[in-house]
Amino acid sequence: PIIAYSEKENSIFLFGGFCSITKSRLNDLWKFDGHKWVSISTDEAPSPRSGHSMIYDKINNRLLVFGGKNDNSELMNDLWSWDGNSWKLESEDGPPPRQSHIMVYNTKIGDAFLFGGSNIDKEAFNDTWVYRNETWVELESGNRPPARLQHTMSYDEERDKIVLFGGFTRTDNGKHIYGDTWEWEALDGWQQKTDELNMARDHHAMAYDAKNMKTILFGGYNQSYLGDTWSWDGEQWEEIQADGPSARAGKPGLVFNNQIKKLVLFGGWDKSNMPLMDFWLIDINQKEWKKLKTDL
Repeated sequence: PIIAYSEKENSIFLFGGFCSITKSRLNDLWKFDGHKWVSISTDEAPSPRSGHSMIYDKINNRLLVFGGKNDNSELMNDLWSWDGNSWKLESEDGPPPRQSHIMVYNTKIGDAFLFGGSNIDKEAFNDTWVYRNETWVELESGNRPPARLQHTMSYDEERDKIVLFGGFTRTDNGKHIYGDTWEWEALDGWQQKTDELNMARDHHAMAYDAKNMKTILFGGYNQSYLGDTWSWDGEQWEEIQADGPSARAGKPGLVFNNQIKKLVLFGGWDKSNMPLMDFWLIDINQKEWKKLKTDL
């Protein structure tokens, strides 16, 4: 699921995606206040889509949605914003159309940072873009991660770095699943931090825990559905032995709730390829996942 956490409203927002029941793409907007989901009706909205990305722009207090695939199997490169009252088309001039890319938000300078994804021919990208001052700019880096999709990224606020892990690229033999770690730093560009690890995966969840100043990774897929939890401190990955959510992939949503100072996990797809609707909280100090009781 494509979710983002709004600090101002202390709520999780969900937009669009693919409905397994109707076999169609959606463009509905929902807000979760910690207890229940509330549908938000709008006169205008981005077209139905899946494979898009969404982030919360803290400085301008808005959601940003970019790209994805529509029901005509066309890829898009439109950028929309939601200010709490209405949708606005911000740009149709920037990165080439794509799906299965990732955006993150740099809270210090206000950049929306984008990497990877795939085009209509299912070829992966390894270009890097920022949406800065209402304009898309492509960033150059002599060293860059191999092209990929269905990876994850998070912004490490303490170290001011973008962390990227995993994903896959299609090959003649099927696909290659990555287990490498990269970081983007404004002055040095992309730097590879780890080689291929035995924790390689795609369709996983990852977010930055601002309280404990670590990047947390959960689940995903590599030959089977995964339910493990890992933390990254900038130097190494450490597995957190914690019972919790069932194994899942399908890009479960993971966000940091700044009010309760905990990471919140939502949804994903289980090994029978069915969507999940459960919420979980993790306290990495206690190494414990707790299921959130909701009114669902």
